Amino acid sequence: KARKLLQKGVDPSQHKKETRSMLQELTANNFEAIAREWFTKNTHVWTQKHATTVIQRLQYNLFPTIGKRPIKLITAPDLLQVLRKIESRGAFETAHRVKQICGQIFRYAIATGRAERDPSADLKGALTPVKPKSMAAITDPKKIGGLLRAIDGYDGHIATQCALRVAPLVFVRPGELRHAEWAEIDLNATEWKIPPEKMKMRQTHIVPLSRQAVDIFKTIQPITGQEKYV
Repeated sequence: KARKLLQKGVDPSQHKKETRSMLQELTANNFEAIAREWFTKNTHVWTQKHATTVIQRLQYNLFPTIGKRPIKLITAPDLLQVLRKIESRGAFETAHRVKQICGQIFRYAIATGRAERDPSADLKGALTPVKPKSMAAITDPKKIGGLLRAIDGYDGHIATQCALRVAPLVFVRPGELRHAEWAEIDLNATEWKIPPEKMKMRQTHIVPLSRQAVDIFKTIQPITGQEKYV
């Protein structure tokens, strides 16, 4: 082999060093290493819940199969094989989510000079389509009226009464309403500022408070106003 290299004008010793260096680079830039680097870069803009979901999907679905492979050598068929395993569990929506995560990781690798293309882009239409599911909701105006009357007639705990009554006026997620703190609410400015750490996009969310919403907060204030949570 050395003689053949010499005949081509290649220094066998230098060739050996370059080959070793290339192999080390490929090993260092495997899928798992870059995925974890990408994950760390993004955790500050994610909620804890979303970050946990992402890392679990990586650890359970991707790292065991393609984690140690050099990212630049992973092909579309390699990725499809992994996604097919997820589909075989009946987790069709998860397969699509994992594909999206892979696309973000490959694009990060391209941006940082450790990959040349995103193989997930070649898988458009290859996965089983997911039928969109609508969340359960009342859309008939008469039924909405019935719901509002039922809320007004609820005679349970006062905190629950107020939470139910204010929910249709502020349009926040149930968890955001449940974790509302008095420090976030300015009744004089008629605003509720939900801090970034409670929001998925890590940005302050300002909820305008109508006169009716302010009245409900004033109703509960004498009872829980000295506590942390509304």
